[in-house]
Amino acid sequence: MRISVLGFIGKLPLAGVTGHFLQYLLGLRKLGHDVFYIDDSGARPFDPIHNTKSMDVSYSIDYLSRHLERFGFADRWAYMDYCGNYNGMSQERTHEVLRTSDLLINVSAGNVLREEHLRVPKRILVDADPPFLQIDAAEGYQEVIDFLKQHTTLFTFAENIGKTNCRIPSGGFTWETTRQPVVLGLWPYAFNPNVVALTTIMNWNTGRGHTEFQGEVYGEKDVEFIKFAQLPCYTSQVLDIGMAHPPASQEQLLALGWRLHDPFPPTRDLWTYQEYLANSRGEFSVAKNAYVRPWSGWFSERSACYMACGKPVILQDTGFSEWLPTGNGVFAFDIVEEAVEAIAQMNIAYEHHCKAARRLVEEYFNSDEVLRDLLKKSGCN
Repeated sequence: MRISVLGFIGKLPLAGVTGHFLQYLLGLRKLGHDVFYIDDSGARPFDPIHNTKSMDVSYSIDYLSRHLERFGFADRWAYMDYCGNYNGMSQERTHEVLRTSDLLINVSAGNVLREEHLRVPKRILVDADPPFLQIDAAEGYQEVIDFLKQHTTLFTFAENIGKTNCRIPSGGFTWETTRQPVVLGLWPYAFNPNVVALTTIMNWNTGRGHTEFQGEVYGEKDVEFIKFAQLPCYTSQVLDIGMAHPPASQEQLLALGWRLHDPFPPTRDLWTYQEYLANSRGEFSVAKNAYVRPWSGWFSERSACYMACGKPVILQDTGFSEWLPTGNGVFAFDIVEEAVEAIAQMNIAYEHHCKAARRLVEEYFNSDEVLRDLLKKSGCN
């Protein structure tokens, strides 16, 4: 099949975002499909050098070119900037690719579909950030409802949706479940018993604000992190976080024993990001309150990449423990005491948990199986 993958690397030229979209491109090509990347949301780009939105698109163009050409997509990408100019493929070539595509995949719901997109017969939406679209649809926001209707199949990373213990509404739509595809060759196993820091990259708060639904308030990582602020007091483990938009109280976090650093240098490109993961002992991370509170079953694409590198992951439970085995390579926690115990267990048999982390990715996140399932559920066998 010819498949057009929609994304927004140009809007956010950072390694985590790049890895998220790139693994769809590489994974689908690995399955034998004719794959193109189209980035035409028209949003102003973020400039990680100056930590601000920019009127200059040159950084994004150079970033896209370096990454996509490196992975064999030199003549297979298009970036429409906020002025409507096309970079990479021309506008004419981009529209030709869309006219001849069998399938369009709107990854992370970043692109509103226009006439040229709607000509593609099958159109998948992948929602990697539940439950916001579902809540907006349930609340009757017509713009969101119309957006969802533009797609022929809807997928979400909320793997517990539809279960009685998951409080995410359907919004009147049928949701299939999926997870981050991991291209195993992109993340080589990197065992090193001498590294000491558990790391992660996170936003304290993106400024999105809280979402309310049926008396529940759904927030961001700041809401959950404060519940575990005392963790360094109960473990000697180095906990090192690349934190974007840190709180005014970050001095208090430092005093408690957290190490905080600028998240942008290690995420400047995919290769610095791979090195950052390889030089971590593992990952410790809380999850967004909006993932935890409704028991969504969401699992982090970043955490899956840590595990692919053979790095154990200690992650706040969002309900993923219902479908992903825990206690070997990945640990789920709800309270501080469980996080402390998980760190201890990881260190008692560190090499065992490194190997177990890699095996779990091979079994549960392997791009071959995840993407085959995505295509099958969409009627694209």
